[in-house]
Amino acid sequence: MIKLYATTILDTSAMKAWERAMLFVAKSPLGLTFGGGTEIKHALDSQASIILDENAVNELLNEQWHPSDPFCTPERIKAYKMEYKKEFDASTFDYTYRDILENSFTNPILSFDETEIKGWENINQIDILRAGLQQQINENMGSNRNIAVLFNPVVDNFSGKAIPCFNEILIRWESTGYCSIHTTFRSHDLSAWNANMLALTEFINEEIVKPCECKIQYWSEHNYSLHIYDYALNVVENLKVMPRNPMLANKQRLYEVV
Repeated sequence: MIKLYATTILDTSAMKAWERAMLFVAKSPLGLTFGGGTEIKHALDSQASIILDENAVNELLNEQWHPSDPFCTPERIKAYKMEYKKEFDASTFDYTYRDILENSFTNPILSFDETEIKGWENINQIDILRAGLQQQINENMGSNRNIAVLFNPVVDNFSGKAIPCFNEILIRWESTGYCSIHTTFRSHDLSAWNANMLALTEFINEEIVKPCECKIQYWSEHNYSLHIYDYALNVVENLKVMPRNPMLANKQRLYEVV
């Protein structure tokens, strides 16, 4: 019998989305083992998508996170956000997402007659995403081609270093003043989800969305592996279910009917 444990969570609150994801994954019959030697970690695993509407995205932009998350602290948020800053020294890390987007892919610089490679130039995918969104706005038309990748199979499969957990981002114009964000994660730890998303949302908003005078209409995140490590399962046991904002309750009911 094939084991499949998957879902889609669509919510008007990022805090409630995390809460629902924790409760879902904690019931998973699927186990996953990470690492090796003395660094082995066990987890409950799922395949899950999380879709956040504009209200939920605004929670992240306003630095609101679930009070039952002991791993999301001001210090951790600050550290995560610093990794996305241009001035951050990434040399002590296997990778940072900003460094991958700015420096991990290159184009050949060809001779005038294009018969020889004279050098290489970095491809800055942050600039490409921003320009791609601006082009969609100018043309008044969305596109499924404004995409950046963070996984390089030629390098990552053979380097021996950590493979990026965050693999792909697509930004699409939706309507006047609004765009949508679509991200794909190879691996996503729910214990780090709140702090991670607070930092990533600020980065994408400040570097790409706001310069194009846009707002984020919704954020769609697909996870090949959304999991909870065994050491964090006590968080689920102590999780306090938050009341839903009455102003958004009717909208949430509409989402759950779809």
